[in-house]
Amino acid sequence: MAATRVVKIQNKKTGVIYLYEDRPFWDKEKKRPAHERKCIGKVSSDGKEEYNEFYRNREKIQGLEKKAQEPATISRTTLVGQNMILDQEARRTKVGKVLAKAFGASDTSKIMALAYYVACRGKALSRSEQWLEDRGYGNLGITSQRISELLMRINRDKVNTFLKGWLEENSTSDTLLFDITSVSTYGKNNPYSEYGYNRDRENLEQINLALLTSCKTGLPLWVKELEGSMADVAIVNDTIEELRKLGLASFTFCGDRGFYSAGNLQNLSDKGIGFLIPVPSSIGWSRKMIAEHRNSLISPLNVIYEGNGTSVYGKTVYRTTPEYGRTWYHIYYDPVRKDKATSAFMAKLKTCYDELVSCKPVKSHESLYEQYFVVKETPKRGRRVTQNDAAIQEYINNDSCYWTLIGTSKRTASEALAAYRNRGEVELSFDDLKNVCDLNRLRSHSSATITGKIFINFIALILLSSLKRTVSKIEEKNRHYWSAADMLDKVETYSKVHFAGKYKDGYSTPTLKQRQVFDLLGIKYVYKGEEQNCELQAPQDL
Repeated sequence: MAATRVVKIQNKKTGVIYLYEDRPFWDKEKKRPAHERKCIGKVSSDGKEEYNEFYRNREKIQGLEKKAQEPATISRTTLVGQNMILDQEARRTKVGKVLAKAFGASDTSKIMALAYYVACRGKALSRSEQWLEDRGYGNLGITSQRISELLMRINRDKVNTFLKGWLEENSTSDTLLFDITSVSTYGKNNPYSEYGYNRDRENLEQINLALLTSCKTGLPLWVKELEGSMADVAIVNDTIEELRKLGLASFTFCGDRGFYSAGNLQNLSDKGIGFLIPVPSSIGWSRKMIAEHRNSLISPLNVIYEGNGTSVYGKTVYRTTPEYGRTWYHIYYDPVRKDKATSAFMAKLKTCYDELVSCKPVKSHESLYEQYFVVKETPKRGRRVTQNDAAIQEYINNDSCYWTLIGTSKRTASEALAAYRNRGEVELSFDDLKNVCDLNRLRSHSSATITGKIFINFIALILLSSLKRTVSKIEEKNRHYWSAADMLDKVETYSKVHFAGKYKDGYSTPTLKQRQVFDLLGIKYVYKGEEQNCELQAPQDL
């Protein structure tokens, strides 16, 4: 018998789209394929599938019959190891409490469960049902169809309610790290998807995604999807206005070179927003300032240690400007990077020299030949290749590996550099959001479901960021160089066993590595019948 499927058929007169159960079969009398169809509902004006009473009642009856046919079991095993780790981060961040105020208890449970799945698996939400069932969330009824309905309920108004509460919970006038990325999408019916500057170099429509992260805690604080063709400056304006409406009016904006422009900095200053932004190397006043302070910059008093045995030179110049008021210019030089760049360049020039001497030039090296070498052909001596010493010395003395940060908040050169270096956390967050959390090439076809999917991934990102920060505080050697993801993987099989009757719940015997993970993170568990790390606390109910 052919499988039954659900099809959508539009009434040409009314325009209403109806849902039918369609069962194809072979008509023996007419000797041709035929279809048996039963109407089970319709699609509402907002795109939501609404099933009729017949279908809903039949689903309930079939569910009860299936449950009645299942053999009785004396125990139920639930995988709880990963839940225990993420529960701790959920309690630490209080993200569930803020979610409940915006979405209510029922949807909060579903959102958190799916966020756990994303944080641990990073695969499509439609594939989460068995994973959730194995971890004790089967009672939430998160089937593929129910997930679509949940995503539709996660609208921008509820998301903004959460973000306002989340910003209040993490209220700070600290530096906020800002970045944008493009997320490619196959969806064609989304008003946000447009062609624009695709940072992944894919010929697909895209959605711009803006993310704010706290420099102090490393936690993501705000996210929003924007039109794919929107320019960076327009995105900054939109972000500032959005944050003001959410109650965050004072902070220091930290962005990359792409956000530098006189107009953009003036806009931030006029709105009372502080900023800390690197200056592109092509800006004339920055090059002039570097030349002015170049000799005094290299001094033992200006050494900034960055860890892992690396250091740079840094110096701060304070000036009052008519455009931004009190302004701090932080000038830096990285001698190690300069040596590596010079060494690599000299090796490349040596290759070019050998190519010229052997009369085997490479077309892509023609500009290097012209700038750094002199080639002479004589009847007696043949080809003679000499280097252009002045041009090479000019390269050695150029401003590469020197850079400037401009800011309107009082900081030392060391403090400003540390704040900017934390921008790497935003880039890592985007990597997690797009790769680990399955956001690359969004396949959702409506703005409502994409908003919901991005939001669930954002909640997962909060949990992952909190866990990474927890793990980073443990010495690498002491944690065997395990990452946050390694720890989640190692405890996956730790289980809770519930027995029917009067028996108490039991737990699987944790492996050595599982015990080490729980001990490192300070999580309570049972080993050989005894509670470790104080009294065992059951995983938090979502």
